Amino acid sequence: MEERDWSENVQTHWHPAPGFFEQSAQAIAEGLQANSDSYRQAMDRLDFYINRAGDKLKDPQKFEQAKTILRELYGRSE
Repeated sequence: MEERDWSENVQTHWHPAPGFFEQSAQAIAEGLQANSDSYRQAMDRLDFYINRAGDKLKDPQKFEQAKTILRELYGRSE
């Protein structure tokens, strides 16, 4: 029996455009903010992508930057 990724069963109404996560950290954060109802939803979407990519994530530092930018956009200081 073949092992599947847990994320295959996740249902979502938001599907990023192809190449969305290949943009700059600033563009990713701004795009998430524009397409999310809340800070939590934007951060959850970013975390989901990061977790789904796992070891195959290119440039992890860019995604940490995107998290920092998201916090700033929403006026958070976590």
